[in-house]
Amino acid sequence: MRVIDILNNDEWIRKYDFYKGFMESIYYDKLVEAYEKLNYDILFVSDIHGRNHIERVVFYSVLLAYAYKLDDDDTYVLINAASLHDTQRQNDGWDTEHGRRAAELSTPYAHDLKESDQDILKAVIAAHSREDEIMDETLREYVKESDFDRAKVLAKYFKDADGLDRVRINHLDPAYLRNEFSKGLVDFAYEFYENF
Repeated sequence: MRVIDILNNDEWIRKYDFYKGFMESIYYDKLVEAYEKLNYDILFVSDIHGRNHIERVVFYSVLLAYAYKLDDDDTYVLINAASLHDTQRQNDGWDTEHGRRAAELSTPYAHDLKESDQDILKAVIAAHSREDEIMDETLREYVKESDFDRAKVLAKYFKDADGLDRVRINHLDPAYLRNEFSKGLVDFAYEFYENF
């Protein structure tokens, strides 16, 4: 895994404030495990939305879980969302429904996920490809009201994890990031992509 190689061997990454704490945390172990369990056979084949993108988004998802001290359940929702979110793309173009297709068709490939979190995972995946203005509506299609707040928080984290990799198309606008830690990763995202 290129991400693990960078984390373990590259000097440039060590200057970032999160680095030491992340590497010493359980979240690093979860990242390694996530790559070991990543099903490459179902990924969309593409230079834009394919394997490299998925590997980076998995990393950003786990990094956000670390930054916000998410528990195992929420961390695994984000890892699975990152692993599966683009699996039902039909092309690299504008397609607001590929998240919904992935939510319906790809979630059986999820791992380390509680049965009770299946709908939350589906909601997060479906919401990632739709505009924020209809996020609440999208989430409510999948989760009961008692899970709505949790699903919304996770959807925002995940949209940021996916959004940080917009550097690959030179279209990362920090104004669209939803969380402070994510906003602080913009320069890192560019350097990470350049060194990937």
